[in-house]
Amino acid sequence: MESDIQEYLKPQLAQVRRHRDTAFRVEGTLMGEVARYVGGRSGKMLRPALVSLSARAFGYDGTGDHDTLLGAAVELFHLATLLHDDVIDKAPLRRGRPTVCARWGDDVAILFADYLYATSFDFALEVLDPEVVRVLSKTTQKMASGELYQIEKRGEWLSIEDYYNIIQSKTAHLFSASAGLGAIIAGEKGENVERMFRFGLNFGMAFQITDDALDYEASGEAWGKRLGGDLEEGKQTLPLLHALRHGTPEDRAALVAALNNGRDFETVHAIVRRTNSIDYSLERAAEYTRAAQDAIAGLPDSEPLGHLRRLTETVLVRQH
Repeated sequence: MESDIQEYLKPQLAQVRRHRDTAFRVEGTLMGEVARYVGGRSGKMLRPALVSLSARAFGYDGTGDHDTLLGAAVELFHLATLLHDDVIDKAPLRRGRPTVCARWGDDVAILFADYLYATSFDFALEVLDPEVVRVLSKTTQKMASGELYQIEKRGEWLSIEDYYNIIQSKTAHLFSASAGLGAIIAGEKGENVERMFRFGLNFGMAFQITDDALDYEASGEAWGKRLGGDLEEGKQTLPLLHALRHGTPEDRAALVAALNNGRDFETVHAIVRRTNSIDYSLERAAEYTRAAQDAIAGLPDSEPLGHLRRLTETVLVRQH
């Protein structure tokens, strides 16, 4: 997130962190240990930023602290999904350190994720708007559906359409909910709320596709992730799937062999580059970015709306 957006939302994001951190002040030796481990890192706070920017774009003035309560709710919701993802993927590491399931076991990770989900809904209930809880409930359904679909496809090659369906369910819908919730607490209804849902959905798609493409190209220090980490974990992302579809029969055989024999990144990377699969993926991300910008085109100009536009531009900047 750009520094000017961080500065604009500095009081709101600080309050989100204060709300969020109450979830990690818990009693019990094991519970407290896991809480300190999970709560010890603060992410990009993109979803809370979307809530606050969307709300303020429609004139919300901070009454009732609703935007920061919902910001904390979506952030805890996101953390819970990561814990569940790690269990499902049997992931040993996340961002370079052991996952909760690797350190304490699947049962601890699942139960702590459930605790975070419950706390997320508790924050949402403080807003006292049934539509807010309904949005989060529907988002939970969509994300669970995406996870189950991915499990159903386990052991198979995904189609590109499968990939889009999965990232929409698992990633983009929570971005969509975050932007839509901001409009709802500002008192908007109908088309303007739908605009923000569309904005968030397309932003989320662009963000995830870019993230997946840069896993093949970005430098580790700047990126904050190990280059080739997705491939090492067996994740079928858009660059890989495009290369599989458009490579020669020899390329396809090499990709299958590489994944079945230690996931040789150099072999896969060479094929992905030769088939222009990274450029293809970044072009698709740019299309989703433009769709996000189109969703908010025509809304009354304001400082928060300008920051929303700049937030979409950060996705394109990340590509370079």
